[in-house]
Amino acid sequence: MLKRALTLTILILLAGCGQSDPQKIGPSTAPQYSQVQLRELSKLCDADEPSEASVASCITLNRLKKSIILDLEGMNIRSLPEDAFMEMEHVRILRLGNNSLSELPKSIAMLKKLRQIYIDDNNFSEFPAVLLSLTSIKDIFASNNRIGFMPKEIERLKSLRRIIVSLNDFREFPVQLKNNEELRILDLSMNKISVLPEEIGSFDALVGLSLSGNKLREIPREIGMMTKLTMLDLSANELKELPVEIAALPELKRSVEGHHGFVRAFVSLSFNEDVEEIYGSYAAEEHDIYDKPEKFSGINILFNNVENLDSEFCNVFFIKKDSNVYLNCN
Repeated sequence: MLKRALTLTILILLAGCGQSDPQKIGPSTAPQYSQVQLRELSKLCDADEPSEASVASCITLNRLKKSIILDLEGMNIRSLPEDAFMEMEHVRILRLGNNSLSELPKSIAMLKKLRQIYIDDNNFSEFPAVLLSLTSIKDIFASNNRIGFMPKEIERLKSLRRIIVSLNDFREFPVQLKNNEELRILDLSMNKISVLPEEIGSFDALVGLSLSGNKLREIPREIGMMTKLTMLDLSANELKELPVEIAALPELKRSVEGHHGFVRAFVSLSFNEDVEEIYGSYAAEEHDIYDKPEKFSGINILFNNVENLDSEFCNVFFIKKDSNVYLNCN
């Protein structure tokens, strides 16, 4: 409930630039409701103990207001009606996290303008196939489920820029994503991956890659082909050494003014273009509200079995390592 209130506050602040409300796409053609009815809907939507009526109220309010954000997070939802997302072509951010969902209604395919979807902390045992028709989707947050593989059809999502699938059941690196040429952030932390394929070199557009908390024992040299890589988290694996090719990656060698001193959890990263895509160009000009990925650039190799690093790693701007890892930069 608090997050819904905070979201509304942010939208109000963004609207305070002398522009129209950024969460409204156009005039509503929905039936008119009295102020009393609207207040009752709002009260139900924000109830401390959500019910089916609460969910229905939030959906109705969204249809009425044409809000670009539909927030149903943490509402104890086990299933959604098949028509839940009818007449919601305006929605660009859909929050369904922290529920008990194991599937999504087919009507979600009607969200043609959807940019971000949050289905983290649910009960999905496989990647929801209905999402494969949402070609405008850019960011998928699906951590803490039971997903174990990526369907080949994921390549249909040509605009996919970030996918967060930490805390799932992946045992193999999802090479199916190699044809998603816009992919910039991939978080596979806290899975069960033991081997990285040579195809990892094909992911040459990635800016951030997290493989923290897996079972990796070695990293293929082909990682040196990922020339845009800015953030690499390999912490909490079983690595004994790192290929020197990592040290030659240009974005890892670049000095960064105002670096935050750690490689940040990728789920909280974002891009400034999000503001313009979702709220409009005026908001992007007035509100630089997101941290840039380069502020968290570097390598994290904490909690591995690495004892020595090649002196070439002295050229890397930031390395988070255990104190016993030897690196001679004299």
